[in-house]
Amino acid sequence: MTVPDDRGRGILFGDVCVDLVLSVPQETGKARQQASPEVHGGGTVANTAVALARLGAKTHFVGVVGDDLFGREALEELVTEGIDVSCVKLSGRRPTMIVIALIDGTGQRTVLGWPRRDQAFTELNERQLDRLDLTARDWLHTSGVCMVQEHGRRATLRVLDRARARKVRSSFDLNLRLGLEGDSLPVSYVEALWSAIGCADFVLGSADEELFHLVPNEPDMRRATAHLAREGQCVAIMREGPVGAHVSEFGSPAVTIPPFRVPVADTLGAGDSFDAGFMEAGLSGCSLAEQVMRGHAVAALQIGRVGARSSPRRQELDHFLANRSDPTSGWADSG
Repeated sequence: MTVPDDRGRGILFGDVCVDLVLSVPQETGKARQQASPEVHGGGTVANTAVALARLGAKTHFVGVVGDDLFGREALEELVTEGIDVSCVKLSGRRPTMIVIALIDGTGQRTVLGWPRRDQAFTELNERQLDRLDLTARDWLHTSGVCMVQEHGRRATLRVLDRARARKVRSSFDLNLRLGLEGDSLPVSYVEALWSAIGCADFVLGSADEELFHLVPNEPDMRRATAHLAREGQCVAIMREGPVGAHVSEFGSPAVTIPPFRVPVADTLGAGDSFDAGFMEAGLSGCSLAEQVMRGHAVAALQIGRVGARSSPRRQELDHFLANRSDPTSGWADSG
C-alpha cells in the first residue's frame, strides 16, 4: 500500500503510564516457576500513539506525566519512538500511574492500576491543544480512561467538541476498566461517556467486556453495537475477541469482520494497537472495511509477543498483509 505524503497527523490526547507485567505460573507457590517481572511503557492512548508512529504516521501525544522516574522514562520512550511530545505537561502533584498486568498461561490478562485515582493524567487540559493548528486532515483520538475523574472528563469532552467544530475526525475508545466501582459504572460517568460517544465520529471498544455496561438489555453483541451507533449517531466498532469486530454505521445492522488467526502470547494492549491500525488506515484514505482489517492485522502482530508496546513496524505489517487473505471477504450481516 502506498502511503500519501500529505496525510494529516494523529493527535493522541490521554493517558500514559508504566506497565509492570507478571506472568502467572499454572501452579502457585513454586518460586522457581515464576518469571521475572517486565517493565514496559503503557497507557491506553500512549500505546496507540506508539503503534501509530511505528506505522509511519505523524504522531503527537498530548498528556500529563508525573515529575518522577516513571514519568520521565515514559516521556523519553515516546520521544525515542519519534512522537512529538511538545504538548505534554509535567505534574509535580500527582504520580505517573503504574499498571500491574497479570498474564495467565493462555495469554489473557488481568489489569490492576495504581493509584486508581488522582494519577498525573487526571490533570489533562484541553488548552494543551492550543499550540496545534488542527485541520480537517488530522485525526484526534482519546479514551474513557481519561474521563473517570471530573477534571479529565471535562477536558476530554472539550477536545472532542473542538475536533467536531474544526471538522477533525475523532475516535473514542471506551476503556471502561478504571471507571468501574465494583461491577458497575457510576451514573455520572455513564452520562459523560454517552456525551463523548455523541461527540466522536468513531467509537471503539470491547464488546464482551464493555458494551453490556452501556447497552445492558441487549445480549446480542451485534444488535448492541447497532444500538450504541444509533444512540450516539456514530460509527461503532466493537471488538469481540476471536469472533471479530462488529461494525455499525449510525445504527445500521452490524456486520462482523473476522480477525486474523494467529498464536496468542499476550493480549495486553491489543485493543490499543487495533485503534492505531484503524487510525493509520483512515489517515491514508482507506475505506471503513479496510480500516477494520488493518486494525485486526496490527493487533494480530501485537498479540504474538509480550507487552503492550510490541506493535509492528510498517514494513512488518505490509509483509503480514501481503501473505494473508483479506478477512473482510467474510463479512457477516447480523440481520
